[in-house]
Amino acid sequence: MVEELKTLIELQQIDSQIISLRQQTELIPLEIKKIDDMIVKIQKDFENENKKLMEFEKRKKEKEREIEDLNDKIRKLREKTSQVKTNKEYQALLHEIESVEEAIRAKEESLLHIMYEIDEYKKKIENIKRETSSKKSELEQKKTELENKIEELHQEIERLKNFRKETALNIPSSLYDEYRELMKKHKGTAVVQVINSVCQGCFLHIPPQLYVEIKLNQSIKYCPQCGRILYFKAQEKQEEQKVVS
Repeated sequence: MVEELKTLIELQQIDSQIISLRQQTELIPLEIKKIDDMIVKIQKDFENENKKLMEFEKRKKEKEREIEDLNDKIRKLREKTSQVKTNKEYQALLHEIESVEEAIRAKEESLLHIMYEIDEYKKKIENIKRETSSKKSELEQKKTELENKIEELHQEIERLKNFRKETALNIPSSLYDEYRELMKKHKGTAVVQVINSVCQGCFLHIPPQLYVEIKLNQSIKYCPQCGRILYFKAQEKQEEQKVVS
């Protein structure tokens, strides 16, 4: 294989790796953002559950105040019993006291129910807290792994870029300029293989005579359709022979 063609193939392989790695570095921040969003959601869900518990606590305090107010009312009513002058007034006070006591019993029953709900919800909150902590820990670990991965990718890209500079020095400037133009035109693919007389860039058939010349790999040949630089791999010859046999 002519040296210039061999170097171009190597340069294309390096650039393809760099492009692939760069695409990965662009995707990883999106994955990190997803993780951050999930962490925020998990924390928000936990806070919402806490708000529900706080609402129960608020209802408990309100109920306790209501009961306290009713007890104050009973105390005042009982104080009045010593001041009434008629039996009718006394019976009326007793009836009112009985009604308030019944209201207290109802509210105390409601308070017990709320306290039960609070106890159960506290247990639930503790379970949610443990699950939240575990999930956040797992997500933080994944995030760290992705951050490390992106750093590794950047380092690998820099290594390849340095290797690319050395490789590019072995290509004549005019040919290198052609290569760069083809890279821009075809979005990162300037040098492609020909398999069974088909250009692997545009997937159109190469004319027979040109295909024979490409198979020699003795000079720079271009696809008449897309303009990419073409080359032939030796193993394809073996595959073709298998097809014929």
